[in-house]
Amino acid sequence: MGIYTTASRRKSCLLSGLLATPFCVAILAPVLVSTAAQAGSLQVSPINLEVPAAAATTTENLTNMGKTPINAQLRIFKWVQKDGVDKLEPTTDVVASPPALKIPPGGKATVRVVRLSKAPITGEETYRLLIDDIPPPPAAGTDSVTFAVRHNIPVFFQAGGIKTKLVWSVKSDNGQLELSAKNDGLLHSRLAQLAVTIGGVTTNFNNGLAGYVLGGGTNIWKMKLKALKAGTSVKITASSNDGPVEATIQVQ
Repeated sequence: MGIYTTASRRKSCLLSGLLATPFCVAILAPVLVSTAAQAGSLQVSPINLEVPAAAATTTENLTNMGKTPINAQLRIFKWVQKDGVDKLEPTTDVVASPPALKIPPGGKATVRVVRLSKAPITGEETYRLLIDDIPPPPAAGTDSVTFAVRHNIPVFFQAGGIKTKLVWSVKSDNGQLELSAKNDGLLHSRLAQLAVTIGGVTTNFNNGLAGYVLGGGTNIWKMKLKALKAGTSVKITASSNDGPVEATIQVQ
């Protein structure tokens, strides 16, 4: 479940996992991305951090399941979403402490994620905690291969009582179905088992995690599907962090 590349004998072969979205590629170009909760020797938990407005701190647990030390690097980025594109932006409002650490074989470590901003939270603030398991470089003059693995953890600081409000639209053009969800609510929507039913036939976009729609943001999914006439009825179903999702709309 990855992409392996070798730049030279002295460069690592890098591992990339799920959700290879633009924001994953933009940060630390030498290292591709993995969002698995456990990859290589480094295990992290939880895989999703939600912090109520009354709190300013949460923690992430790291465990070295391997037989050699792990050098981990941690950073926080602001997570924004616009026109179906996810981006990570530098921020000083939230930090990870410590930003780097070494975990011995079988060892454990706890990292604090701290919101430094004193501004009150209105709605939801969205971030990503990037944890890079950085391997030592291959020995000079050898063909050995090492793997750099990244864990990409969503972090949400939330006001109370917020909800999602998804507005769906669907287009059909040149044998491709484009499904769009805009979140007019304040709470992010974490969608899984996303599917469409057309004329009694159900097609899944993804049997697992389909992606996030941040508050005020938009996400877009595409699949190859026979051309549909404008006005064709499309039923959308999914599960989410805010309950089951079900909507029926017409092709534009």
